[in-house]
Amino acid sequence: MTDMDMSVSTLIELAENASHAERLRLQPQVDSVVTALTLRGMNVPNKLRNINKRLKDEALDDMFDNMPV
Repeated sequence: MTDMDMSVSTLIELAENASHAERLRLQPQVDSVVTALTLRGMNVPNKLRNINKRLKDEALDDMFDNMPV
């Protein structure tokens, strides 16, 4: 198992077990790993891709929840 594989599995585990606030803090890191894997031409696990999408959606929802009306 490579360091990148370990990072991916660690991030997946962290994101799946994190609170909402922790997931919001993890989102940039998860996005960076997905981008790095893509740029290197490496396979991005579907589970990580799905987590990244979900975290981005949560961050976007959170941003609009805090917007004054």
